[in-house]
Amino acid sequence: MSTVDRHDADLPLPSDSQQPGEHWDGGRTGAVAHVETGAAGAQRPAAILQALNHLEHIVTIHTEWLKNWHLEVMSGIATDHPAAITPPRLELPQWVDHPVLRQHPHHQDITDLLTTLQRQAEGIAEVVRHTGAIPTADYGTFMNTVLAFASAVRQLQSDTWNQLANVDPLTGLGNRRAMWRKLRIECERQARNRHPCCLAMLDLDLFKEINDTLGHGAGDAVLRAVAAALTESIRPYDAVFRFGGDEFLLCLPSADLRAAWAIIERLRLKIGNLLIPVKQGDEVSTTISVGIAPMDAEPGVEASLERADAALYSAKRHGRNRVCVWNERLA
Repeated sequence: MSTVDRHDADLPLPSDSQQPGEHWDGGRTGAVAHVETGAAGAQRPAAILQALNHLEHIVTIHTEWLKNWHLEVMSGIATDHPAAITPPRLELPQWVDHPVLRQHPHHQDITDLLTTLQRQAEGIAEVVRHTGAIPTADYGTFMNTVLAFASAVRQLQSDTWNQLANVDPLTGLGNRRAMWRKLRIECERQARNRHPCCLAMLDLDLFKEINDTLGHGAGDAVLRAVAAALTESIRPYDAVFRFGGDEFLLCLPSADLRAAWAIIERLRLKIGNLLIPVKQGDEVSTTISVGIAPMDAEPGVEASLERADAALYSAKRHGRNRVCVWNERLA
């Protein structure tokens, strides 16, 4: 067990052989895992763009349907044969099944509006067939639904564009813009509820050597693989972001230092056991150094990040491939 520059020795011990607050060289244990470089996370920006294309398609379909519906209904009023009108049906495309759009809180509301539009349009057409006149009240209700649908779709488009603006295009993780928003939310929650929350700043060890010897394409493959491993391994309510370059930031709500250390130590071991395919069938491995700090309303998000970064620097300084927990001596 490495005992270099021991910190926080008074923390509860996760096991007899490992202590948070120490730096760990933590040799690789367990089976070596082979990973695919085409990680699902890296596809997320493309999926968001596809969702935006779906939205453009639904707007086009809706506009064309509305125009043709009015032309057919009006033709029935202008002739002596209103019973012969056959307004087009609003065909509901399969955009509702798109995974990105399904995540929106108002997705089902928009689907319901489309169904309501079809029902109202058919009801008005039926009245026109029998009377040769448009029912004023029903038509007003119908147009209110049309406007509500248009407004909801515009909001969905705006929110989806914002989602794209918060995603790192290489890894599919949240970018720094998304990170700041999440951290401020969690910091405010911590101030209200006094629940613990920890930040973990993670850096790939000797990443520059991969870029220099194998090229930036290999470096990108490593970043995507690590991002995928982080995404797959965190708890549902944790969040991971690409901080910049080869640095990542994890936000761990409801985790004190002991729990955060256990989570991050598992991640360190998992990433150290990855074999990542790069160009021409080569495989590379990497290790990570991590600094952990509590996030407190006082001193705030920025200072908490600085503490995690100071702990990361200490982990690097003492040999890399280890986890360091912040304490006052690192200030």
